[in-house]
Amino acid sequence: MSKEKVTKEQIKYPENQEPDLIIPSDYQPYRFILGKKGNNPLIAVCMNPSTAREEFSDRTINTVIRTAEKLGYDGWVVVNMYPERATDANNMESFDEKLHQENIKEIATLIDKFDIKQLWGAWGNLSHKNLVKAKPDLIKLLFDKNVKVFHFGKLLKSGNPHHPLYLKIDKKKMREMKINV
Repeated sequence: MSKEKVTKEQIKYPENQEPDLIIPSDYQPYRFILGKKGNNPLIAVCMNPSTAREEFSDRTINTVIRTAEKLGYDGWVVVNMYPERATDANNMESFDEKLHQENIKEIATLIDKFDIKQLWGAWGNLSHKNLVKAKPDLIKLLFDKNVKVFHFGKLLKSGNPHHPLYLKIDKKKMREMKINV
């Protein structure tokens, strides 16, 4: 992975919000899961990972953390439509089916481990073909496991929920998203 794919910006985690759930645990050009465990964590499905890791966060992760705190969750976890790291999704490499299937497997394990009944759809417009290609398998997983997806405000014209960076979090504007397989 070329270093130019991921911004060098290093942002601190909010106090006491450093992750304790990181898969894989060592830095790789991909990431399946990043979060802080809790009895009732907010699970967010975003687009694809960027810089966040054990030592430092990024803007999207900090937005998820603030949202979890605002909504009364005691932890936060971010998974992604596709696990390849790239600050700009348009810089991703070719679709890797094996990596994608491992991502789906890790998300399924997370859902089972924490008995997740709902999560936050926060993937925004899927501008890269890898994200579009990965979406049906993730949606099917959520459907099969009977996991409800919520979002804030109206869906985008594409039918996708807003990305956390471009959204005002208002609990009164939480809506359930229909999952079609």
